[in-house]
Amino acid sequence: MRKLPLVGGRGAVGRRELIRLIGGAATVLASQPACKSDHAQSGVFTDDERATLSIFADVVIPPDEDPGGAALGAVAYIERLVTAFDDPSAVPAIFANGPFSGRQPLPDAAGHPSANFPQNDFASFIELDRVNEAAWRFKVLGSAGLPNGGPNDKLKGAVLSIKDQLKNGIAAAIASADPPLAQQSPDDQLGTFNAQPTDFKDLMIELVTEAAFCAPEYGGNVGLGGWKMVHFEGDSQPLGYSQWDGKNFVERPDSPLSTANPGPDPSPIGSDVDALLKLVIGFLGGRTA
Repeated sequence: MRKLPLVGGRGAVGRRELIRLIGGAATVLASQPACKSDHAQSGVFTDDERATLSIFADVVIPPDEDPGGAALGAVAYIERLVTAFDDPSAVPAIFANGPFSGRQPLPDAAGHPSANFPQNDFASFIELDRVNEAAWRFKVLGSAGLPNGGPNDKLKGAVLSIKDQLKNGIAAAIASADPPLAQQSPDDQLGTFNAQPTDFKDLMIELVTEAAFCAPEYGGNVGLGGWKMVHFEGDSQPLGYSQWDGKNFVERPDSPLSTANPGPDPSPIGSDVDALLKLVIGFLGGRTA
């Protein structure tokens, strides 16, 4: 596995190890707006802007034997998000419905996996209540998304939309890149990214991470590639992790609750991560043995 060139500096920690260490998949999954990867919005960004987004997506999550941020659907995810409120007659594509995605079978009468699967409820969207709609309009569209502007505009000035923040950041990056980004090596692209303002870098990292590790109905995680990269099993309902056998709940042998999954650790902690954990534990006053 190629080592991850950590954003902001150099590191020897492997990509999977780092992402697992920070809990990326589990943290991001619970809070994502729904954005379908097959709904790329033409006209949102120019070809040069989309190319720059793809390059920076691969800076945030570099490709190796696993797909990088671009292949995991970052651009389509972003385009879908920034146009979530464009159609006033449609339910905004923010939160996917539920309870089931259709990836797990229904249990049979004994609680075992059956051959029947529920429909994919995640493919539809939940209508937002008044408070959530205002909050998400402000998050996505900035001050312009609310009738009276943002709540702190008089103190801090108007908040830009996600689209405008990205367009401004991309324009600055293109202007500063020498040679052009497409002609740079991955290391030079990393250097160009790191030279950009912190707010732009933080936004890109947030959006690319969301795209990589959300449920696939949310736009990214193409082919479940993000989940596979961190060995996340995904949503488990309606099958769940235990089945009723008529008398007791019995754990699934392939995914037990009381013990680790059978078989070897698919991505054991390496020496670099082990050393990092010991350093953090020691800094916090804990013991490693």
